Amino acid sequence: MELREALGDELYSQVEAKLTEINGADNRKDNPVRYVDLSEGGYVGKENYTRLQTESAGYKKQLDDANGIIKSYKDMDIDGIKQSAKDWETKYTEDTKKLQDQLASQERTFAAERYLDSQKIKSPLSRKTILNEFLAQNMEFKDGKFSGADDYMKKIREQYPDEFEAEESSSGPEKKIFTRATSHTYKPTTRSEEEAYLKKKYGNNKYSKQ
Repeated sequence: MELREALGDELYSQVEAKLTEINGADNRKDNPVRYVDLSEGGYVGKENYTRLQTESAGYKKQLDDANGIIKSYKDMDIDGIKQSAKDWETKYTEDTKKLQDQLASQERTFAAERYLDSQKIKSPLSRKTILNEFLAQNMEFKDGKFSGADDYMKKIREQYPDEFEAEESSSGPEKKIFTRATSHTYKPTTRSEEEAYLKKKYGNNKYSKQ
């Protein structure tokens, strides 16, 4: 049974007017007086009411946050994000290749410098020029060695011999034999001729070799 039916229209109207008057006060605006039929289970205690309000506020915040995130997803330029990721991947690949090429170039240069150390180039200026020309040939470089390097340097030596130090002979320097020069020197060929020559030249000189 509803309250109006139990009280009658006149009494119910009086009660309703009184509650309206009470709830019109400033201190009741946030906490109004209500009436409810307890038999229908419509009444909620203060503790439960407060808990439900807190939960409601928490869920509302979570819902607002979720709606904000969902809206941010909707506002995103998905194609732009994909393109940005692709651009970064391309940049990473290019930067990696650039670094690898730089390292490979340094390795070639160092190997070429070591190779030219054995070529006995006279001046630093000539060495620098020959190094640049050597690298410009773009010879195959594998396992620290240049294919065709010896043939190329042989050609350079033939074209510019003055830029290189003279190579030493493998048999060593030629030994020069010095002889005492005398005019009309006679060299006997046999033992008897030698004895005859000495006797004729020195005669009976006691200091001569007999």
